[in-house]
Amino acid sequence: MKRLWQGYVALIETISLLGISLVAVLGGLQVWFRYVAGNSLVWSEELMRLTMIWIVMLGAGLAYSRRQFLGMRFLVETLPPLARRICDLISAAGMLAFLGAIAWYGWKFAIKTQLQLSPTLGFSLFWVNVSIVVGAVLLAVHIVLVEILGIQEPEVPEIHE
Repeated sequence: MKRLWQGYVALIETISLLGISLVAVLGGLQVWFRYVAGNSLVWSEELMRLTMIWIVMLGAGLAYSRRQFLGMRFLVETLPPLARRICDLISAAGMLAFLGAIAWYGWKFAIKTQLQLSPTLGFSLFWVNVSIVVGAVLLAVHIVLVEILGIQEPEVPEIHE
């Protein structure tokens, strides 16, 4: 199970880093082509937007498992452990219900837009909109792992020079 988790984390991190790199390179190329070459890359903005959407949707679950989401927990942290656990479970149930609705309606929306084509790249908008479903499902899995099953990502030791 540990190897599966490590492989999943490595895959998501690699895809995210490649996506961020692609966005940075395309942004630089877009500026260069527009202001230096005098010609615009009409497709680059759409590809950057699509890439950023997928990066966020894939990385949200991993960020949740690493406790990198913003939270207003100062009141919850003052509660006794049992009350804190109950609050966390109620919160997890609400988030799972919300993510279930997001996934359901996101899937319906993706199906309805599958025949529409992207304006500049020409692929089906299904591939843009299904990212909502993928992101909601991955985030829900992370919430179940962290909040209900109590599985935490191992701490990465800091390197001090």
